[in-house]
Amino acid sequence: MMKPLHPLLKPVLALLGLTALGTASASVKPDWIETQNFNGKPATVYISNLADVVFDNTGEIIGWYIKQNPGTRLVDDKNGTPDFSKLIGEKGAINMVRTEQKTNGVTTVQSGRALVVALPGNTAPKTAKPVQLVRDVAHNLMQATFSYSQGAATVTKTVVLHPRQFNMQIDLNVTGSTGYDIRFDGLGRNATPAVKAIAAGTATLQSVGTTSNIQYAALQDNPSQTAHALIVRPRAGTTLNAVTAGGAAASITLNVSSAAASGPVKLDVYGGKNELIHLYQEGYTALPGLFQPNIFGQISLYVVKFMMWLYSFLHNWGLVILVLTVALRIVIWPLMQAQGRTTAKMQMVQPLLKEAQTTYKDDPQKLQAETMRLYREHNVNPAGCLSMFIPFPILIALYSTIRNFEFDQGLGWLPDLSLPDPFYILAVLYVLANLLQLYISTRKTPQMFKQQSFIYIIYLFFALTFPAGVTLYWIISTLIGAGQQYLINKQVERQMAGGLQRVEKVGGAAKVAAAGPQLSKTPQAGAQANKVLKTVKPATGNQKK
Repeated sequence: MMKPLHPLLKPVLALLGLTALGTASASVKPDWIETQNFNGKPATVYISNLADVVFDNTGEIIGWYIKQNPGTRLVDDKNGTPDFSKLIGEKGAINMVRTEQKTNGVTTVQSGRALVVALPGNTAPKTAKPVQLVRDVAHNLMQATFSYSQGAATVTKTVVLHPRQFNMQIDLNVTGSTGYDIRFDGLGRNATPAVKAIAAGTATLQSVGTTSNIQYAALQDNPSQTAHALIVRPRAGTTLNAVTAGGAAASITLNVSSAAASGPVKLDVYGGKNELIHLYQEGYTALPGLFQPNIFGQISLYVVKFMMWLYSFLHNWGLVILVLTVALRIVIWPLMQAQGRTTAKMQMVQPLLKEAQTTYKDDPQKLQAETMRLYREHNVNPAGCLSMFIPFPILIALYSTIRNFEFDQGLGWLPDLSLPDPFYILAVLYVLANLLQLYISTRKTPQMFKQQSFIYIIYLFFALTFPAGVTLYWIISTLIGAGQQYLINKQVERQMAGGLQRVEKVGGAAKVAAAGPQLSKTPQAGAQANKVLKTVKPATGNQKK
């Protein structure tokens, strides 16, 4: 007759088949797609891991799709023809230049545009020239040059995009016009975005209206993983005024004076997540009043700086995550030690607590007294687990930092640490590491392990969608925690092996008996031979009343 599976093996076997579900790739190779039929119109589409941006033949942005899950491919190939239905339907992305407005319960959708050049008094039709495209993935650079004539005027837009950034660099040249405007519509589905503008050399925020000589102008959602921001910032040598509008028709309009119109206008434009780590990596957090990080954000900034410092020595982001995680676990080791000792002691006395519950099942007061006696005599402090919450701000900040950080490397089979593992191997390893830690923490109570182990199957589905860097951090941290708990368990077992006491009922009266001076080694103990408290020896001279 076959022996039953070890309790740790059942959930492990249930996970192994999931590795076959891995996708061929969880990343999008940056590219330009030229099409004559994007929603019935000719367009040039930029695709990347973070966003897909759609330009018409004059360089106006008619679709600015920020992906909810980086690395998701939203443009499918159907028999050699690109299928844009996911983009147009916003399945897995939000179009930043599409606005919604609800009136009497009816939602009105408006198609906005960005990078629109308005020439005052010029109503002539636009005649576009062929788009010039550059693909330089090796240097993290994609470039498009759009040029068109409008009457006597000629407009040239050069757009440089970096696949690992939300930022784009824009160089604009207009000839044959005395001044012009540049308009950016937005912000997606938010009917009331925060509107900000600040003049150069000041720290005074302005909202809706005109701001002269801007340092930047911005439309922002409330900061979150699903919030977005549109930020326009003149580069050195460019002076612009801005007119900002709020509400459902929020927009930023830049005014280029006749004096400035003769030269190139250079802009940095950020269109993406309104999230601290991305803004920091792309150089926007230094702008006054743009982003006010909370305590977790402040910690995250220190973590990012420490990561970059480590990278200057290690030159490998995988090693940076390893060193960072080990360093953090060393820092919080004493706090986790206290929590681990409480967990180990609770596991040791758990069988005695169950016996007390059986003995005093009809007497709650005596049960409470016996429970407190067990805690007191075995030096168990249930509140000791509260120490595990002290390092939470650091753990949350570290998790948030790694989750949003844009790594520029892969590791092993991982093409990019900023994206989910395409073969789900890390997700499975994460669950296995947690099952190991759970087993170490509950091995005295197998029933508890069985009850809790399948919770990690649910965790698996979350792990499948997180960046590989985050999952790698979880695995390393969990394994270190499991090792620490194992050492604590051994120490606590040695300290408590001869002093555990149980409850007996003799003639209707409760007595306390020693649970035995050492672990049972008798063959009769069978599979329970290594479990303290399962074999109780007869009371001897050390019996208490």
